[in-house]
Amino acid sequence: MFWFKKKEPVVVEKIIYKVVEVKAPRTNTKWSKEIKDAVSTLPSHPGFIALMERQELHRQMLAHKCAHEYHKDQRESDYLQAGIFWLGYAQRLVDGATKLPLTPTMDAFDEEMEAFKQIDATIERIGMEQPQAAEVN
Repeated sequence: MFWFKKKEPVVVEKIIYKVVEVKAPRTNTKWSKEIKDAVSTLPSHPGFIALMERQELHRQMLAHKCAHEYHKDQRESDYLQAGIFWLGYAQRLVDGATKLPLTPTMDAFDEEMEAFKQIDATIERIGMEQPQAAEVN
């Protein structure tokens, strides 16, 4: 009789590169501050709201169909579950992109005061004393 020692399997890490083809022409738009600010204003746009509501409705319809209707085969069930997953994934991407914090460059009160000073400087006062600066003791 021979006794063999059972060897542990050797794990060899192998790097596999995958090539993803992208349809041309494709512009490589970087997310600058202006683009981030523009995207963060989308939740107030009526068309954007309608599209997001339609996407959520489709996700809910797929979830209902997956949970309550008969599937003719496993492939149909897999397609429904994949659709639910990808619609949720797209929703999370959009939510993450549109909920960027707005960093205003100037306070609204400062803008109003600046506009008031510009208008006040253009007014010609006749028969009135010129405003004097407050005297400091």
